[in-house]
Amino acid sequence: MNNISVLQNFKAVERDPYPHILISRALPEKIHDELLATLPNDLIDRQETRDHHGKRTYHVSQVKKDGWKISNIWREFTEYHTSREFFDRVMDIFSSWNDILPIKKDRIILEDRSKDTLPPGANCFTDFNFVKHPPENYVSNRTPHCDNEKEVYAGLLYLKHKQDHSKGGGFNIHKADNLEMKGLRELVHPGPIVKTCPYESNNFVMFFNVKRSVHSVEPRQDAHHPRISINMIARYHGARLWK
Repeated sequence: MNNISVLQNFKAVERDPYPHILISRALPEKIHDELLATLPNDLIDRQETRDHHGKRTYHVSQVKKDGWKISNIWREFTEYHTSREFFDRVMDIFSSWNDILPIKKDRIILEDRSKDTLPPGANCFTDFNFVKHPPENYVSNRTPHCDNEKEVYAGLLYLKHKQDHSKGGGFNIHKADNLEMKGLRELVHPGPIVKTCPYESNNFVMFFNVKRSVHSVEPRQDAHHPRISINMIARYHGARLWK
């Protein structure tokens, strides 16, 4: 297993309330520490804010356009986690749910957005983002919701400043019986939180995007540093996992 893979310490898929994995200490300490030390904060901070909380997202397409002005380890990390190798590994992990895929694994033509070429007939793509939320206390910067129905999977790696002693900010997993939604796929009745992946550096959470994959961000307390996550997804161009 590649020593920069967030999945190298994967053990098992949790099935309830929807397919997901939680991995603490996902990366070797040396790799984690180098990623944290070379996080491209200046480049992230140049991006426009994307919501009223002040969230900034640095997409791999912009990283590429900027000429890969990130450290060598970040480039290697980015390219691996958008690769076909990583995509196939994730599909194998969630193989028990592959039967619901509208386009099956062996028929997926993958666009890797870290690359310059677009494969003819691409019907799915991988993406990778640096995400930074400014410090906010006692407020969730993402209330209970489902992701885009074209999304296949989503993963988040947390990177937390060593001086950040805040509490909260974790990834909440909800068990929703009623999937009635309002704007931006937010749940009217999100159901109880049954599990939380803590916002601790080197924690990784990933889920397979079935319709009941309801999640939210835990409010923070005593936050003086931004909340940083590395997001990696796969998404169909047109097909939908659910409606």
